[in-house]
Amino acid sequence: MARLACPLCGQQVSATRQGLAQHERAGGGRCLPEERSELKPGAFGCAALAVGAVAGVVFSSWPVFWLCLAVAVAVYAVRASAPAARVAVADRRAVEAVQRESETAADPVVKPVARDVGQEARRLLEELPVLGSTTEDAIAACMVRLGHPDPQALSVRFIKLARAHVAADERILALVVTEGATARGVPLLAIVTDRALVVKEGGVAYRDEEPHVESGESGYLASGPRLFFFKDHNGLEAAVAARALAASSRSSSRSRKAAAARPPGRLIREARDAELVAVEWMRYLGFEDAVATPVGADGGIDVTSSRAVAQVKMEAKPTGRPVVQQLHGVCVHEGKTGVFFSLAGYTPQARTWAETSGTVLFRFDYQGSPEPVNAAAHELLAAADARTRR
Repeated sequence: MARLACPLCGQQVSATRQGLAQHERAGGGRCLPEERSELKPGAFGCAALAVGAVAGVVFSSWPVFWLCLAVAVAVYAVRASAPAARVAVADRRAVEAVQRESETAADPVVKPVARDVGQEARRLLEELPVLGSTTEDAIAACMVRLGHPDPQALSVRFIKLARAHVAADERILALVVTEGATARGVPLLAIVTDRALVVKEGGVAYRDEEPHVESGESGYLASGPRLFFFKDHNGLEAAVAARALAASSRSSSRSRKAAAARPPGRLIREARDAELVAVEWMRYLGFEDAVATPVGADGGIDVTSSRAVAQVKMEAKPTGRPVVQQLHGVCVHEGKTGVFFSLAGYTPQARTWAETSGTVLFRFDYQGSPEPVNAAAHELLAAADARTRR
């Protein structure tokens, strides 16, 4: 129930007719001086004043006029001090107070709540599918957050884009759609991951490893001339913040792993699992920035880093010399070390050729435990083990 503060005594009073009237009566009229001055003379007082004026003119007697005027004032005073008058004033005040309260409730002043983007980013990383989940699961989770009116058709396009340009060891954080961005009205699509920004405009798709981020009220994520404003894309700002958190966590994790034991085993069910195993072991071997390449025309390279490239073969037959030679050709062209991971091992010709070329050969099993096959692999693994013992 609404309550009011009496403007004279400050006491809290119920904002009802009975509550205010009871307060006025209990106060003995002390809380009513202002209201009294606002009361109008009653009908009897006005009549007495009119009779006095007429009598004064008819009898030409000013004493009669003043007598009638005094009677009118006395009648006004008596009526103003009557309990009925105080009840009437209390009624008016209660009505006005309730009206003011109703207007305030109908048009409340809503104060904007300050956003905690950092908290939103942490919650996003906790709620999205974990690393190693399927592309379909990652896209489906982000589509729910996107809230697009035609999710099924759009999901197919995003899944196709992710399979071609998102690496297996990347987490998809957000999806961006800009309707009618191209000349033919085809929406511009973008995928925000913890490592890059993948953009598809019309028939052209590309991957930006270092998109520009502008913070503030007019913040945006930019890739070349394309700007994705935070205010126009729900959840984009939190995704960008989550990307920074993931990068920081990844850096600290690599520092911890540098002094840790060998990577734990991982059950290999498909080719992508084998590539993730290769990424973990490449980082353990000293290539800390190793990442799995996206599905598509990768030229036979499944893992890449600034100092080495690796190829993974999950086949039932041993890897032959031509395939190892092909990897070595890529390494010579890029000036990097070549590392090979094969499930079924290698042919004698491949092992002999790898010894002369310096290609590192590993064999792995379905539990994700590789073993060195040639001298270069033994030396690389021994150096990594020695670093962990320091």
